[in-house]
Amino acid sequence: MTSTSAASARAVARGVVLAALLLWAMACSKAGGGRWLTARWIGSDTGRISAPATASWCPLAGRLEVKAVSGDLGFGLVLYPVGDLAAGSYPAFDPGIDSVHRPGASAALRWYTQQLVVGFQSDSGSVQLTGKDLLDLRFGFRLRSLDGKDTLVTQGRAANLRRGTCPADSVPIAAPAQ
Repeated sequence: MTSTSAASARAVARGVVLAALLLWAMACSKAGGGRWLTARWIGSDTGRISAPATASWCPLAGRLEVKAVSGDLGFGLVLYPVGDLAAGSYPAFDPGIDSVHRPGASAALRWYTQQLVVGFQSDSGSVQLTGKDLLDLRFGFRLRSLDGKDTLVTQGRAANLRRGTCPADSVPIAAPAQ
C-alpha cells in the first residue's frame, strides 16, 4: 500500500469513527433529554469541555451514566448509589484496579490526536449530587492516563439533567463496599 493510499484509508477510518460518535451523541441527547456538562482540567495537558450532556439511569445495574461529547473530546462519569439514586456525596475510585464501590463514582476523559486516542480515568475525587427530578452534579477528580504516566485534575458541573433510560442495562448490582 502506498503512503498516499494508507493516508487516505486512515482519513476515511477517522471519518467513519467521527460520524459514528456524532450519531451516538445525537441519540444519547434525545434519549436522556440532555442538558450541559462543563469541565476544566490541568496537569500534563490543559483543556475544557462544554457540551450537551445525557444522564441514563440503569436500574438493574444500579448506576447513573452521565456523558458529554464535543467533536473528538468526550467526558463521562458514573455514579453507583446504594439502592436508588439519592442526593449526596459519591467518592471516586479507580475503575482500573478497584471493584465498584457503593456509594461511589468513576470518571473518564478521552480525545483523539492525529496518532492515537488519549484516555484518562479517575483514581480519586468525588461527585456531589443534588436534585431529584432535575439532577445537578458538581465534581472534582484526579485522572490518571491509561498508561499511568500522566495525571490531570479536573473540576466541573453537569446541570439540569433528567434521567433517561439506560440503553444497555445488563450489569447486575454489586454488593455495597464494606
